[in-house]
Amino acid sequence: MKRLPGVVAAAVLVAGAGGVAAVAVAGQDRVAEVVPDPPGGTATADRGDLVQQEQVGGTLGYAGSYQVTARAGGVLTWLPAPGSVVRHDERVFAVDDRPVPLWRGDTPLWRRVGAGVGKGSDVALVEQNLKDLGLFSGTPDDAFTWTTAAALREWQRAKGLERTGALDVGDVVVLPGEIRVTEVTSVLGAGAGGPVLRASGTGRLVTVEMPVAKQAIAREGAEVEVRLPGGARTKGAVASVGTVARNRDDGTAVIDVLVTLVDPAAAGGLDGAPATVHFTTERREGVITVPVNALLALPGGGYGVEVVRPGGVDLTPVELGLFGNGRVEVTGVAEGAEVRVATS
Repeated sequence: MKRLPGVVAAAVLVAGAGGVAAVAVAGQDRVAEVVPDPPGGTATADRGDLVQQEQVGGTLGYAGSYQVTARAGGVLTWLPAPGSVVRHDERVFAVDDRPVPLWRGDTPLWRRVGAGVGKGSDVALVEQNLKDLGLFSGTPDDAFTWTTAAALREWQRAKGLERTGALDVGDVVVLPGEIRVTEVTSVLGAGAGGPVLRASGTGRLVTVEMPVAKQAIAREGAEVEVRLPGGARTKGAVASVGTVARNRDDGTAVIDVLVTLVDPAAAGGLDGAPATVHFTTERREGVITVPVNALLALPGGGYGVEVVRPGGVDLTPVELGLFGNGRVEVTGVAEGAEVRVATS
């Protein structure tokens, strides 16, 4: 008798000690030796959710890509090391010994923000950053007032800067969030006023080159499982699905699918490492499943499993449903039943 795949004989003969037990197969009585402790091990027919997944390779990296530029004149007197993480209000670089910190925002400053500047979204950006630092007590809006100037002076005092109550374009670097320095492109002593470094965000993601033929399995917002280098697994979510296809060197048309990690720390400091993303293609809820290696091919077609009962084993025909994660949905076996599984 063979495990899946294969064909079994009509009679089920199991080696062991004991009496004789009748086994029903395809409506006929078959005889098998009783086996108190069947060799090969057993598993439980469990009820639960079963998912079918498809694996696609990807590359582990960091979210976002930025080129940081010095906007003020002077000399670069401090630069970060590659791999450094810069958080809100920490210095990104220094010009003439003056720290240029990181502030949060979606657009850079394009003018001097101070008294008489009038209204603008840049004013709201300055006030929001000062509020996040606990220095601005009002509600951020687009109007520059004495409250804004006072908060700026307090910030400048803490940084050891001249207390002008105004902010020039090159006084801060504005990016969407904290950054990780990937490459320093300038050198100490160079003139400020050009590119200084490249950076990424600190969020972790996997970039998947998804074959266009399989793009339907990637749905924005869908939960996925990511297998990291070393075999560790963690949860992820599809952040975006590309719409522009390109050809790989092997001629396969692909689109980029970006997957973020629910627990970024699970990836450690790995960058550029291979990872595998498991996309769910089908899900069944509340079904009874057994291990795939419990299946036996029946002589008249179809499959069965050996159900272990007190003093013996019954070969029970089953109908198969969804396969996934080494298990298969079956109908014809009771929840909680012990089924015999192959060792190899």
